[in-house]
Amino acid sequence: MRLPETVVTATRTERELFETPQSVNVITHQEVIDSNAATTPDVLIGQAGILIQKSNTGGGSPFIRGLTGKQVLILVDGVRVNNSYFRFGPHQYLNTIDPNFIERIEVVRGPSSVLYGSDALGGVVNVITKRPRPSDGGGSFDTLLALRGATADESSGGRVQVEYHGDKLGVIGGISLKRFGNLEGGGDVGEQIPTAYDEADGDFKLGYRLSRNQELVFAQQYTRQYDVPKTNEIVLGSRLKFDYEPQIRALTYLEYHAANLANPLFDDAKLNLSYNRLEEGEEIIERATPNIETRELTAVKTPGFLSQFSQQLGESQRLTYGFDYYYDRFDTSKTRLNLAAGSATPIVPGTPDGASYESLGVYVQDEIKLGSRAEVIPGVRYAHFEAKGAIQDRQLGLSDSKTTGSLLGLYRLTQNLNLVGGLSQGYRAPNMEDFFGRVDFVSEIPNTELQPETSLNREVGLKYFSESTFADIHYFYSTYRDLITRAIIAPNVRQRQNLRRATIQGIETSIAHAFGGGWSARAAAAYTRGEDDDTDNPLQRIPPLNGSARLRYAPNANLWAELYSLFARKQDRLSPEDLTDPRIPAGGTPGYATINFSVGYRPAA
Repeated sequence: MRLPETVVTATRTERELFETPQSVNVITHQEVIDSNAATTPDVLIGQAGILIQKSNTGGGSPFIRGLTGKQVLILVDGVRVNNSYFRFGPHQYLNTIDPNFIERIEVVRGPSSVLYGSDALGGVVNVITKRPRPSDGGGSFDTLLALRGATADESSGGRVQVEYHGDKLGVIGGISLKRFGNLEGGGDVGEQIPTAYDEADGDFKLGYRLSRNQELVFAQQYTRQYDVPKTNEIVLGSRLKFDYEPQIRALTYLEYHAANLANPLFDDAKLNLSYNRLEEGEEIIERATPNIETRELTAVKTPGFLSQFSQQLGESQRLTYGFDYYYDRFDTSKTRLNLAAGSATPIVPGTPDGASYESLGVYVQDEIKLGSRAEVIPGVRYAHFEAKGAIQDRQLGLSDSKTTGSLLGLYRLTQNLNLVGGLSQGYRAPNMEDFFGRVDFVSEIPNTELQPETSLNREVGLKYFSESTFADIHYFYSTYRDLITRAIIAPNVRQRQNLRRATIQGIETSIAHAFGGGWSARAAAAYTRGEDDDTDNPLQRIPPLNGSARLRYAPNANLWAELYSLFARKQDRLSPEDLTDPRIPAGGTPGYATINFSVGYRPAA
């Protein structure tokens, strides 16, 4: 166990986890490897304050502080994965990141809109990929061949990776292939159909050292998933078929970063130019019309630019500032196929072809030391966003702005104990899915007056650190305003409106301890309670009390064994929406507790 860990995502600058005033998870490279996870959502299972929900094996949506979907921001190397097509509720996009290329994952729990903009209401998941390191000792190569198999779903996969280290140049690249079969349930559950799909991944990253403190990084990532079934729509819904085909995520970026510059405006700088493409197809056959298949294809192409600058102002102050810009462009189509007649008829897609969505943000954060014991971190962001698109003869558009602030603090009670907390605002601008997701002008009509969803989080916590132990506990109380929901405005006619006010509060705690002699243990638990302030009903999709406990033995760097348990209480405190959700059985979601054992061995350290 390596303590203390360093975290970057929480403040955009390197800080020790113990000295960071937010609730943060750090999943190290070794933990990623030891998890032996076939998918990235599986890497996060059992982490403090994070619950992974799966409606299908090709999914895996993180719940953080009662929120998920487009209310949680996903980043890859600091670049947004979220775009304006992300839908409300659990989704599959975290699963489009190949775990074989992950260096570490950092999760900030709680609003982070000041630093990262829209969607960071529940938190931020930043997946940091492997990075080639130039070597001062001349050129050398490393190669990796990894194979993986599992009996529960008869899955198999492998990765080939090559890495080069030169005097100024470092390169790493690899290809992963995966095949998932239908998952076999325990007991009398039997084979769960359909859950099988295939996947191919490719990645490449080049680092070139311009000077001792300046570097260029060029990266490409590509994931292609084939015929991914949305299992719940078939088993519990009215569909004979619901496949995501294709499911593609492709990211390219060029990044410049420099450190310790002799510049009056900044010491450190990072500039990132990116191009992200998310392509998602839906192939659907209803049980009532087995000869009719609808195929809808939505491609979102997103060029982006972000900058970040930091300046040390004396010994007690560090200023971080920058801006980011993203522009989504939609290419969409939808076709109705008559399978019996072999004919195809174009129909209006859910999101208009040629629609666009752009967002611009400017932020500043100041880390201020107040003597030897206290530190405060104020921050503010100004954001502007615009949406344009047309369905039939209706032109829809939105232009709005939002200012968000935060004030975080840390007080050193003792050498080993820190009091942390603060106030932080979050927001989520209405996106294209809010405007156009199911709009057909008959059963649902558009609303161009939607405003951002906003939140105010109050938080207090304690962090303890010693040579062998790290522990923390956090209490949060968050109020939400203008949450977007579907309102009935006429019989059988709905419209999305800013209606809901809500409160979510909870407690999160974790502990990790090294006993010596290769033995260590850690545990985590989280409790969340959500209320609809307008109706006094429970809030939708609030997870139950859940957690994990692990005991690990690693006598050397080559061998380890771990006994662990995952658990959750029954959730029978349900909202009216939960009561009509076919995925939730009568009486609520059953509780569970599992006992698991894993062992690992490396032939070479």
